[in-house]
Amino acid sequence: MIGTVSLFVASLLVLWGGSELVIRNIGPLARAFRVKELVITILGISVLSSLPELTVSAFAIARGASDISIGNIIGSNFVTLTFVTAVCVLFRPVDIHREVQERESSWMILSSSLVMLMSLDGRLSRSDGIILMLVYVPYVVSVLKKARESVEYPVADFARRRARLGLSVFLVLLGVLGVVGSSRLAVDSGTSLGSAMGIPALAMGVILFAFGTSLPELAISLSATFKKKADVTIGEVYASNIFTQLVVLGICCLIRPIEVSEGMTRFAMPFLVLAAVVIQIFVTSDLKLKRLEAAGLLLFYFVFALSQLTELPSMESVLGF
Repeated sequence: MIGTVSLFVASLLVLWGGSELVIRNIGPLARAFRVKELVITILGISVLSSLPELTVSAFAIARGASDISIGNIIGSNFVTLTFVTAVCVLFRPVDIHREVQERESSWMILSSSLVMLMSLDGRLSRSDGIILMLVYVPYVVSVLKKARESVEYPVADFARRRARLGLSVFLVLLGVLGVVGSSRLAVDSGTSLGSAMGIPALAMGVILFAFGTSLPELAISLSATFKKKADVTIGEVYASNIFTQLVVLGICCLIRPIEVSEGMTRFAMPFLVLAAVVIQIFVTSDLKLKRLEAAGLLLFYFVFALSQLTELPSMESVLGF
């Protein structure tokens, strides 16, 4: 037991240290390429932090476990969007850059809605997977178009940062690998602790594994929040979810068509879309997420977690349709 606890604590320390490495080197990378930090976050950090979702879901679908594959994607996205965002805002209210509100938030709603609509027939085919991956292309193009807008770095600073580019890239990759690896270690050791304490497997699945693959996003976003990097905090959450729903899910569909359960299409997916719309309303009002709104997002998370433990009605019956 002492060894397991020590391993769990050590994994959390590595998790935090890795996230610090990432956050501290986003700025130097952005200066070296003369782009915004948000661009590095969207095109690099969010993709790398989605590795847990990709590996878990890809291995699951390769073994024919469609429910685990899509459940991990939708579940981790919901946890990231609600729980991770809420925790960051509770520590410090977050100002939302208009670029994030107009682009990332809208694309989050679009990607969630598209996945839900494609799943209504109870199946995501290989052609659906190709469509999802192709939809990600215009999103990346829109990011690249604005990559250099309103970015002014002194020439001397630019030359000096270019000289340290290799070191910054290495440290970011090292940090992300540390975050991903320690996340897996934290989940494994946490599971052992839960079993030793007699926590039911289903409860562990909801409480632990529901955000186990979201630990990289939580660590990086929380570290960015403490350093008042609002665009990195929310940008990483949104961009990671967009990548997971369009690219990761698309890859899984190409490996093997996914059978989608009725419970997923009637509650989990609509609830994810609803959460994305609610956050869009929050950030549109005054371009800021406040602690009271974070409490509402936590309520969304707890309702979702409860739905995994009990039989909840469909969204149609909840909304009176």
